[in-house]
Amino acid sequence: MIDIFFLMLFISGLTLVKSNTDAIVKTEFGEISGINYVTPNGYETEMFFGVPFAKPPIDDLRFEKPFPPTPWTSPLQAKELGARCATYPDEMASGGKEDCLTLNIIRPSKPSEDPSGYTVMVWIHGGAFVVGSAVDYNHTETAERMVSHGIIFVSINYRLGPFGFFSTGTLEAPGNYGLWDQIEALKFIQRVIGAFGGNPKAVTIFGESAGGASVSWLTLTPEAKDLFARAIPMSGSALAPWAHTDDVVATSTKLIEATGCHGSNNVKKCLKTKTTEEIKEATSKFAKTVLKADGV
Repeated sequence: MIDIFFLMLFISGLTLVKSNTDAIVKTEFGEISGINYVTPNGYETEMFFGVPFAKPPIDDLRFEKPFPPTPWTSPLQAKELGARCATYPDEMASGGKEDCLTLNIIRPSKPSEDPSGYTVMVWIHGGAFVVGSAVDYNHTETAERMVSHGIIFVSINYRLGPFGFFSTGTLEAPGNYGLWDQIEALKFIQRVIGAFGGNPKAVTIFGESAGGASVSWLTLTPEAKDLFARAIPMSGSALAPWAHTDDVVATSTKLIEATGCHGSNNVKKCLKTKTTEEIKEATSKFAKTVLKADGV
């Protein structure tokens, strides 16, 4: 059962009282312009929304490991939440897009008194690896209840359902792209969090349900070594039967058949030619509920 604290903390919604002065951070990727927010208790914070941590996983980059984002030359306007990641069913991800690999950062306005910087907490959302988003949490409550205690909070998106966990079980499409997205986000955080006043050596990853299982998997993944210092998995584990299953390949085979790519010499190349809607429509033919789509 989800801890009641987090249930209260992460109620959907976002209502901000903005100041007229932008919050500006210079990173190796370019300048990022966010907003100032003062909590009801008077704590001053800065929020940066929709920051891309990877290249958009579209076209030739669909069903591939993520790549670092291309640096930007003009200030990135990080003042609105990015899109949810596309998935099936649609009603669980209104307005979802494949171009969704962004993160959100909320930090105290004042620099840390610790010369090493603020402790950083990175939230990985749940949703059975099929639904959910960093968008679906109340960032003003996060600023009030977490950031005001002297931490930097980061929430991330990662690819879901057929877009994030398709796999042939071979080197052609080994899968787990959603987990690779999480690793890429942690790499990006390591590169930029110092500019935000955070301590890259004091990063804690935490999440619930599929997010908890993701945290668990990251502690076991060599590629994630040195990307975080502590981990808090909640209501999820890499040992949970729904967090690792051979059904992924079987379900992915159904996607190949439903898209008409089963006769192709290069299945992944064929799937890359399909539109987002075609992938979702094909998934709907065999995944009638979220639970059945869990294996995708």
